[in-house]
Amino acid sequence: MIALAIPTTLLLTGCDVSQLTEDKYEHSASKTAKTSAEGVASGLLPSWAPNGGTDVRLEQRSTGHERIFTMDYSGELPSGKCEPLANTGVPSAKELEKGYAADSRTKDMAPEDFVTYRTLEADWWPADAELQSTALCGRWWVHQDAGKLYAFAPDVASVAEAIVKERAEAE
Repeated sequence: MIALAIPTTLLLTGCDVSQLTEDKYEHSASKTAKTSAEGVASGLLPSWAPNGGTDVRLEQRSTGHERIFTMDYSGELPSGKCEPLANTGVPSAKELEKGYAADSRTKDMAPEDFVTYRTLEADWWPADAELQSTALCGRWWVHQDAGKLYAFAPDVASVAEAIVKERAEAE
């Protein structure tokens, strides 16, 4: 009787048995911190994040490297840790290579291993904010606008492509 109950339950709920064994990449977590100093100390934010930021919001891919965060901050980006981009929103291969080499999480990876687009979503992240990036802080694409700092760290290609595929299959 129990052996029949599980397939019957799956049928009634519209689940496919194959869905139970599939890996899903579309997992993320939302996190916050009152201050950037608190975020850096807890490991939520990268070490380059400047002191003085407040109302930190972060979304992170649980299955990959992608992160987006914002905080209220109108000061300067830390010199020596953040390098200006030659072209807004379009880091060159050389800029990406230098930035990824400077980041402990990506120093042994090639820029080609990463995508240059965002898959994470958050209601506080403006559409295409990553395309406004004016600096690289390690692997992070960063810009400031109207008293806020925005930062985006792309995912590895295999994870980003799997997410795009999952979304297409779900449509």
